[in-house]
Amino acid sequence: MAKITPKSILKQNRKEKKITEKNLEQKASSDNVSDAMKNIFNISGVIEGIKPIDNSFKVVGRIRTAQTDSNDWGTLIKAIYECKEDEILFVKCSDDKKAVWGEMASTAALKNKLKATVIFGASRDTNEIKDLGYKVFSKTTRSNAGLPSYEGTIGEDIIIDDRIIKTGDLLIGDSDGVVIVSQDDVDTILKEVNNIKKFEDKCIKKLVDEDLNLDDILGI
Repeated sequence: MAKITPKSILKQNRKEKKITEKNLEQKASSDNVSDAMKNIFNISGVIEGIKPIDNSFKVVGRIRTAQTDSNDWGTLIKAIYECKEDEILFVKCSDDKKAVWGEMASTAALKNKLKATVIFGASRDTNEIKDLGYKVFSKTTRSNAGLPSYEGTIGEDIIIDDRIIKTGDLLIGDSDGVVIVSQDDVDTILKEVNNIKKFEDKCIKKLVDEDLNLDDILGI
């Protein structure tokens, strides 16, 4: 067993402060990740228009993709059982004219140990899903729904606003929105998120402890 010393405790504390994929949900936000995407790749990474159905919902995890018509919610039911434990089901719909997700789907997803469902489209049964505590993000809510068909795809690449989104990409969702990071770029973005958080912490410390103006701190 390793000897516990003041130095080892300090080292452990430094390790805990580093932002990793494992603690990203607790230590950073979609805003931080979007800023990192902007700094490195000059894109926001934001999937426009998607918000949580409850502002308290926050999620970080790897996605499994699905794509279908808004009249077909059956594909999403099949997709639940294609997901691995702790994956996020990310769905692109043809439009948001009909809801493709509701209470029954959320109950099944909880039972199958999904982390969340994020829909580029519409959901419904909002209050019931909130009561379940299952995390759902969508562009809007609708009362009407389509049919339990199975005409879509699961696990294939999808395109939103010229971005290719793949199963295995990393999703960060909270009250401000949803950001997706390509699986190939996760390490690079996490490194930049750490830089951003350190910079912000320094700025806040100067604001509070040194009584400086923010414009002076930022050099504006």
